[in-house]
Amino acid sequence: MDKKVIVITGGTTGIGFACAEHLLVKGYEVVITGRSEKNLTEALEKLNHKATGFLSDTSKLSDIDELVNLVKEKYTKIDGLFVNAGIFKSSSFEATTEEVFDETMNINFKGAFFTTQKFVPILKNPSSVVLNTSIVVFKAFAGTSIYTASKAAIESVAKVLNLELATKGIRVNIISPGVTESPIQQKSGMSNEAIQNLLDHFSSTSPIGRIVKPKDIAPILEFLVSDNSLVLRNEKIVVDGGTTM
Repeated sequence: MDKKVIVITGGTTGIGFACAEHLLVKGYEVVITGRSEKNLTEALEKLNHKATGFLSDTSKLSDIDELVNLVKEKYTKIDGLFVNAGIFKSSSFEATTEEVFDETMNINFKGAFFTTQKFVPILKNPSSVVLNTSIVVFKAFAGTSIYTASKAAIESVAKVLNLELATKGIRVNIISPGVTESPIQQKSGMSNEAIQNLLDHFSSTSPIGRIVKPKDIAPILEFLVSDNSLVLRNEKIVVDGGTTM
């Protein structure tokens, strides 16, 4: 049986990398993307060059087009797409600038929207699209107004995609992580002290007694891209250790 091919955007660190690592162990063919050549090279080395990697900036439609062409050239069709690339810039509502607004929406919403759209022609029937969102969609956190909006926007599109893409055998589901130990915090603009306080708080208040780790999310993704999820549509799996119960 041919290996299933799964594309993971933003697969060089954090959740994306953990998912790539897990899928490779489970026998999948994996493609990862990254905006930084350094991070992409390091990630591929850590994966023992068992994955395929492409430089791609999800905020640029020309990069998405090029990515789809490269994947099509190598694999013709794919079995799954994990729309994972994203950023988080911490900013209060009143302090949010147009620059932060545009960057966040261009990557988290526009990029996710057009990545999904442009991969449709090379998704098999059946196939799986998984969107990575966040618990911020239903639980408010200060300093996350535009991040919350970007994640809520892509979640709202999922229902429509499940209707419009049903005849193509494409199913769309959602992973909604809680606060996760990931490089996204270091890139957010938060101080090291603020990050540590955040992680400590969620570790101490979580029913599982620790913060969620990227490797906790990887088996969930595998389920959603596997044939075990063929009948699921628009399901949202919250992976937060029970912190939002």
